[in-house]
Amino acid sequence: MITPWEVEGVIDYKKLLEEFGINPFGELLKFIPNPHKLMRRGIIFGHRDYWRIVEAINCAKDFAVMSGFMPSGAIHFGHKMTMDEIIWHQKLGARAFVAIADMEAHLVRGLSYEKTKQIGMDYVKSIIALGLEKDALIYFQSKNAAVKDLAYELSAEVNLNEMRAIYGF
Repeated sequence: MITPWEVEGVIDYKKLLEEFGINPFGELLKFIPNPHKLMRRGIIFGHRDYWRIVEAINCAKDFAVMSGFMPSGAIHFGHKMTMDEIIWHQKLGARAFVAIADMEAHLVRGLSYEKTKQIGMDYVKSIIALGLEKDALIYFQSKNAAVKDLAYELSAEVNLNEMRAIYGF
């Protein structure tokens, strides 16, 4: 079993790749200029349609990288790996977007908004210190009205059982 917090037993990665429609990087790596070290080492080992990103990189076309962090505790190695990957894509020409999921941390982890803001700012300082360029867009969920409006509208469409299935609680 695999969850965001633990891995139990022997994992059949081939089965997971097939189940989720993920392709191994394999041959694609030779077309990526200076592949990310986690790709070269097989830690990042699969993709879905990443060839589109490779094409954008090699043809100097616009593309974006987007990821986010739920500010619920101290930065750990997993955060750093994600931050490094965002920065790597940005250096290859991506427009970088970083979300700080402070509303999610408040609702799911029960932290105060003040605490999620404080932890979120630590994350922002860290990714900038690691090399995120100033043209990146960093935003907090709580400060983005469009995100809050969308969450409100979607909440009318998803019942509690569906939420349990999606988020595992």
